[in-house]
Amino acid sequence: MNRKISLGIAISLVAIGCAITFVLTWTVSLSTYNTKISSSEKYEGVYQKLQEMDVTVRNNFIYAASMSDDALETAVINGYVSGIGDKYAAYLPAQTYYELQQTSSGVVNGAGFDAEADGSGYLRITNVYKGGSAESNGVIAGDVITEIDGRSLLSMEEGVALERIAGEIGTKLTLRLVRSGEELTVNLIRQQIDISSVSDEMLSDNIGYIRITSFNAKTSEQFSNSLNSLIADGAKALIIDLRQNGGGIISALKPMLNRILPAAVIATAEYAGGVKKTLIETDSEEFIDLPIAVLVDGGTASAAELFAVALRDVHNARLIGTQTYGKAVIQTQYEFPDGSALSLTTAAIIPSKSAPYDGVGLKPDYLTELPSGASIEYLPHETDSQLQKAIEILSPQANPQQ
Repeated sequence: MNRKISLGIAISLVAIGCAITFVLTWTVSLSTYNTKISSSEKYEGVYQKLQEMDVTVRNNFIYAASMSDDALETAVINGYVSGIGDKYAAYLPAQTYYELQQTSSGVVNGAGFDAEADGSGYLRITNVYKGGSAESNGVIAGDVITEIDGRSLLSMEEGVALERIAGEIGTKLTLRLVRSGEELTVNLIRQQIDISSVSDEMLSDNIGYIRITSFNAKTSEQFSNSLNSLIADGAKALIIDLRQNGGGIISALKPMLNRILPAAVIATAEYAGGVKKTLIETDSEEFIDLPIAVLVDGGTASAAELFAVALRDVHNARLIGTQTYGKAVIQTQYEFPDGSALSLTTAAIIPSKSAPYDGVGLKPDYLTELPSGASIEYLPHETDSQLQKAIEILSPQANPQQ
């Protein structure tokens, strides 16, 4: 039976509903406002204390005249970042953030090397890029830069020194280096260099070998080229070497996995508040279905671990080597107007099949140690016990008639 109510009662009910909604909204807003005010007042006290400390230091510190405002600012910001409890969070000065963006894009602009402070006032070269001016002029990792264009690094701050190294493509850079106690001068040219993160070769028994050193915007194309080359040469199985691969950008993984995996959800990401989203989902209808072994070690981290666990979960690839690093969280960079940025952990990675491995690492299917004191950078294939184990496992599958 239909029941009718008077217009007056209906209006009254609507009014009551609106009033309740207003009260609830006002209560929540007031709570949020009070929280913000409380937080603001708390930080006012911190700022006041910091200001008082600064005045005290400048008036009493015997070496106050030599203090650097830039260094103080960076130290204060780093202090806040270290206090939030995120071990992967970092404040990235403008030059550092610019270099990170370059590396992620797969290109670097410069003279072909990376450098960092070594605590002595000088810069130590940590990496030399293949095909760059530094490599062609004999610069090697470990060289110490003492002068830039004739000026001693002891007369400039670290940030200024790094800015002097950077410059427009095509311009010259003169460095004074110290290597094993000997001094040498090199004249370099700044240029754009494509970062080579993938290499390949055919091994015996129809096994193709691909080494991936990092994941950047160029990696998927380089991986595809290596894969095509090995298949054309008759590869019937693959060894993918992810040892000492610290990761990189996750967006590089999907096109790579599409070449060797069927359609599948690889992993999801869980954000603040428990919000979950698909992180990687392959959707290829054509893929290369070959037996795969993956080499891993303690330096295999982040995107490299996700690549490895995807191959094991979806393709049943065998992991060979030692326990991986154990980083299954995502960092997002938030840029500031001055070009600097905050890198903050914003999501946890949840693999589709394997157990969560953040802080634990991936346990290899075949635990295999390298010879004592060996480094994969200089280890011949014949004495690389992890590589040889992979060949042993794959050979029967690559050569079923033997």
